[in-house]
Amino acid sequence: MKISTLLKNNLNKITVVKGMIAVILFSVFFFAGCYEWRRILQPESATINSFFDVFVSAQDDGNPDNDWTNPDLINYGLFGVMVPDGWTVKDSIPFTIACSEPGYSNSGILVYNTAHSQTLEDSIGSPDGYYWWGAITETEASMVYFDSLSFTPRIYTNEVEGEFYLRYAIGDMDYWDRNPADDVSDPIAIVIVDNTGVDELFSQNNIRFYPNPAVDFLNISFDKYNNEIVDMQIIDLTGKIVAHRTITDNLTKVNVSNFSNGIYFVRLQNGNFTESYKILIK
Repeated sequence: MKISTLLKNNLNKITVVKGMIAVILFSVFFFAGCYEWRRILQPESATINSFFDVFVSAQDDGNPDNDWTNPDLINYGLFGVMVPDGWTVKDSIPFTIACSEPGYSNSGILVYNTAHSQTLEDSIGSPDGYYWWGAITETEASMVYFDSLSFTPRIYTNEVEGEFYLRYAIGDMDYWDRNPADDVSDPIAIVIVDNTGVDELFSQNNIRFYPNPAVDFLNISFDKYNNEIVDMQIIDLTGKIVAHRTITDNLTKVNVSNFSNGIYFVRLQNGNFTESYKILIK
């Protein structure tokens, strides 16, 4: 079924989702805290029995009373994603916390947690056919001099086609008890289609990024290229887009000489299909 047809047939779901937002809005007020979602890069579509990566980042919510110099801002972080029944999320999600002062940035792993999943379900709730998948940092994380945090959950679909909605929650378990969420996203739509005849343009066998690590230039090469138009973005760990261009050839050279050292994500989009790849710049 074409994506446009699926969207047309499911417009009535938008009304239901808006109602769901109104019902749970009171929860968001109670959970308003010191940081908020900055960017959620969820693809518009994916295929059945597959997976897709979602780059997410959070930042200070802008409250002038926030004080990130407090040395006690060290505790367990929380994450949640509402997914359809039958979907799941890859466990052990690496995260990075960027801090404004040198020496305070830190990283770790988010792992699935049954108790947190249930807390999200009890406090925020999910509509029929959905459930909350919750994770907690494996060890305590430091938020001292917090500037931003980011990670990339991998979400697995099942064999069902259609239009679905995902939501994302972020929080912590500090002494203000902002459990389970400082911020909860609005529902974000994604269309799941049959994978028969899906373009192999972004397959691991067809695309190369070299050199990796890159120093001055990054080459993006397609072994098989049929005049596809590809939108390319390079995104840093804070969620900032540091490069953006349209690819119209089988080989593209990107100047990265002025980029800071570290991990970046290359996001490629052709039509409604999107893939993200991790690169290192030195």
